[in-house]
Amino acid sequence: MTTIDFRTRPVTRAAPLELDEFIGRLIGDPLRFHGATAALAAARLALTPLTIEVEGRTVTIEPADGRIDLQEGIGEGVVVQLDPASLGELIEDAASAFGLQMTGRAKVARGAVDSFVAWEPVLRTLFDGRPVYQPGTIRFRTVDGADLDPRTRFTLDDDHATIGHFLAEAGFLHIEGVFTEAEMAAVSQELDDAVVSAQRDDGASWWARTKNGDWYPSRILGFNQMSPSLRELLHCDRFAAIGRLTDDRFVQPDPDRGDSAEGLLKKVGVVEGISDVSWHKDCAMGGHSRHCCGLTVGISVTGAQRENGELGVVAGSHRANVSPLGIEGLDLPRIPLPTRTGDITVHCSCTLHMSRPPVSDERRVVYTGFSLAPRPGDAASEQSDAEIRRERASLNDHTRRRQQEHSLGAASTSFEL
Repeated sequence: MTTIDFRTRPVTRAAPLELDEFIGRLIGDPLRFHGATAALAAARLALTPLTIEVEGRTVTIEPADGRIDLQEGIGEGVVVQLDPASLGELIEDAASAFGLQMTGRAKVARGAVDSFVAWEPVLRTLFDGRPVYQPGTIRFRTVDGADLDPRTRFTLDDDHATIGHFLAEAGFLHIEGVFTEAEMAAVSQELDDAVVSAQRDDGASWWARTKNGDWYPSRILGFNQMSPSLRELLHCDRFAAIGRLTDDRFVQPDPDRGDSAEGLLKKVGVVEGISDVSWHKDCAMGGHSRHCCGLTVGISVTGAQRENGELGVVAGSHRANVSPLGIEGLDLPRIPLPTRTGDITVHCSCTLHMSRPPVSDERRVVYTGFSLAPRPGDAASEQSDAEIRRERASLNDHTRRRQQEHSLGAASTSFEL
């Protein structure tokens, strides 16, 4: 089978954990089966000890001499304050270290936030058995075992099994000429109309400011509800074929309801607000073992090149247990995806990706996608559209601030192979 279904946990509510319960769970199977692997990864990543404080009590997780030690009290590294509910969600992968910190549910009382977030891959090793990625361990192979070129492009006329295999290997696709220029012109006109009608406080748009001082709606949420032309395309078989490329069962959100598609307008010279983001995974807020891989589909309303905001991906990163933010020390190839009008890009929800800031012409793109079908025992999502909007906004705000604070602009837009 060709699959990108990495789910290992059911979608259920994570139970709160008191500190004693957490310690009891950690010293069981996690340390017995995965402790040595986690310790080696922590040493390779140069992690400082992690102290978790719950209701005034503390325990420190420290890698030492090829093992993970637990010590009551505060260690010499980062100190993070959690409540029992947040601790339960962290251990059950309902929320990540980054997600808890960004939503204000984890407080870094000592040390750097990045030092806490850096523990995420090692925690997933301990509690999910996913080894932290080691450089050189991911290869790209065709169905016949030959070397696979991660820069390959496709059309929908190509063999769908071959396309699906590439998606499983590389974690992304570039499919050319799916829609016509006339179809994209109609969508673009309706995006113009949505931009004109957007208001700063409408809760259905994100805004950015250009260097000349003008604020504009950079992202129209629920654009599918405003664009009859887009809805028609999302109902057509050309689009539906994307959800049938692997042997997994995907579900497309209803084009006629909710926030099933977003319209993006990326202008030149944005200096404030949400527009372009540095390297991240869409599962950065948590839930990889519950939801990945979903498919994010970008419809190129206009073409996108190096000068006007093209997408970039890290090939194979969906198969790598690495930090969900940034590409420091990662040896996998960075691939630019320049598109023409009517092309689509597809990336897995746990493929590292980013977008360049336009420097010449604006770019227009619609983002939508598919999610893996629920499994028996999965609970329905309790998140509203408004909650999902806030969560995604916090991710984009963080990646933008991180790029500014750490001067990642040049590195984040580098695609050298």
